[in-house]
Amino acid sequence: MKLRGRFTLALALAALVPIAVATFVTVRGIAASYHSNYERRRASAEANVNDEIRRLLRQVDDVDRALASRENPFVGSLLLDLAKQSGKGLTYEIKSLCEQQGGPAMQLSSLDVLTITDATDRILCAPHAHGFGESHHPEIRERAQRGGAGKTEGAFFVREDIIRNQGARTVSESVLVAEASRIAEDGPYQVAVAAGRGLPADLLKGVRDPHSSDARVIAATGDELIPPAGKDWAQLAQDPIVVPLRGPDGKPVARVEIAVSDGDMDRVLRNITLTYLALAVIALIGVVLIGLLVARRTARDLDQLVAGSLAAARGDLDHRVPVRSEDEIGAVAAAFNFMMEDLKTSKERLVIAERIAAWQEIARRLAHEIKNPLTPIQMAMDTLRKTWKKQHPSFGEILEESTTTVMEEADRLKKIVSEFSGFARMPKPEFGRIDLNELVRSALALYQGAAPVDVRLFPVLPQIDADKNQLNQVVLNLVENARDAIGQRSDGRITVSTRLGEAGDRALLIVEDNGPGIPLDLKDKVFAPYFTTKHTKGGTGLGLAIVHRIVSDHGGRIAVADVLGGGARFAIELPLRNGTALLTSRI
Repeated sequence: MKLRGRFTLALALAALVPIAVATFVTVRGIAASYHSNYERRRASAEANVNDEIRRLLRQVDDVDRALASRENPFVGSLLLDLAKQSGKGLTYEIKSLCEQQGGPAMQLSSLDVLTITDATDRILCAPHAHGFGESHHPEIRERAQRGGAGKTEGAFFVREDIIRNQGARTVSESVLVAEASRIAEDGPYQVAVAAGRGLPADLLKGVRDPHSSDARVIAATGDELIPPAGKDWAQLAQDPIVVPLRGPDGKPVARVEIAVSDGDMDRVLRNITLTYLALAVIALIGVVLIGLLVARRTARDLDQLVAGSLAAARGDLDHRVPVRSEDEIGAVAAAFNFMMEDLKTSKERLVIAERIAAWQEIARRLAHEIKNPLTPIQMAMDTLRKTWKKQHPSFGEILEESTTTVMEEADRLKKIVSEFSGFARMPKPEFGRIDLNELVRSALALYQGAAPVDVRLFPVLPQIDADKNQLNQVVLNLVENARDAIGQRSDGRITVSTRLGEAGDRALLIVEDNGPGIPLDLKDKVFAPYFTTKHTKGGTGLGLAIVHRIVSDHGGRIAVADVLGGGARFAIELPLRNGTALLTSRI
């Protein structure tokens, strides 16, 4: 990722992270507040229902305790009549008493259910169901005995059938009532009294709110005994509170379901999140725009520094970077310009020094090369003079031999001077678009049958900017050196290959052989002018120097390395386009 992208990304993260943290903290805080309030309202609603249920059971228990006493006018009279009848059963007097006083006693105590049974569990009085001795109900006595006359919390919930008058007809319906049972005694005579009240309409009043809460009563069988007040029960009751209404055996006979709204917490949190998200998007757009403007300006100055560095890599030391500000980037630009000026001055001094050193080396090498043939010339001429003075009888033969030596050495001098002159006058390359693979094929055609050359060309190699004749000379010089290196070896092998560089910005030409290789102490000298290891073969040491100069003039690089198993490897990098700097070597 480029600098401007990283800079913009960093600014975006710097803006988004605080917004994300603020969103998270705010949402968590609001959610915690809503949840706390929600739980508090649920607990309050549950407590309210429990209080109403306990109050109802306590009232029923108190009424039942008051009834189940011989001091009660109705039950006391009933016990007296039982004693008078001496166990004769349901007599007219008892039945008349129940008919006359049972209903008023039930109404006076605000009861919906009143059942009184004798010692044989026969119904003596049941105003709510018009019952008189038709059946036995032992459960009344059992409940009374289980609750106990002295127990203060003996009430429970049961389903009772109640006969109600609806106009001209009577209807029996099953009603859930809070009920209590006790034994009333007078000497040996006793009755079981069960008193109950149906669930009042205002039992759920305290938890019903049109917008936030509602409740209903459901029987154990699934019947809805008291429906919810609102119409949105299914939507409201996502997590209802259940309060059991337990029967005399402790098992629930019905339940109260309380639904408390969470205040549409999900919607509120979603709206808050969307609001923060919108703010984040707006902030991100603003930050990205600002970041792009700042990064563009910064990257523009850095791009100019990069362009300057590339110019320096190409050798253009006259390039200067404009200084537009006095900040750090401006200071770097100023330092770069100072460096380029210093490099230009240093290069000029270095060029002068190198030129002097080069001419000194040329003079030394030229003197050495010329001195070698002059010695046999001098000796041949000296021999001729001496034999001439002595009038040697073999003067003719000696003259022929000496003149031949002089001519050979003169030709050698001419060749040396010609090669040196050619190296000094090497022209600059004339660039054109060429196919490197085709050039290699053309150059190696001269060695068909004359040298063991293995050609491995890259399938699709882009054309490059190069001087065809000079690159042809490079290929021939490297192959000729490899040919000399393998000599007359029966397993001698030369490999010439091309390929595209890994970065796709350069072409590679590689020449390998399996000869003796180049000693480590000579690798740094192989490209130096006039350095040769083939003095006995007439080498001048200009072949690799010419190759190095041609490659350098093309903006490329050449490197020498060992081949695994023995031999030398010469690798050349050439840019695909003239003037493109190869900043990093890949060979």
